[in-house]
Amino acid sequence: MRNDAYKILTGFLVGALGGIVAGLLIAPEKGSDTRKKITDTANKIKHELEDFAEETLEHTKKTISQTVDDLLKVVKEEEKNKKEVKA
Repeated sequence: MRNDAYKILTGFLVGALGGIVAGLLIAPEKGSDTRKKITDTANKIKHELEDFAEETLEHTKKTISQTVDDLLKVVKEEEKNKKEVKA
């Protein structure tokens, strides 16, 4: 399911970027203005992707931490049950 979200996001970003670049290249402006717009747009997308990557990394860290905590609880519970069975 998480993989599907990445595919959708990637498709959206590629489509948006392609549309923006095509629109800028077709627009009747000076080359220097068009290049500046492309640079500004690329920088904006770069920052958005960095923010998304940071948020994803934080979420992943929290998920891993919670999973490890849950596994440790299960292991401790199993050790406790094993001791009770032996007694």
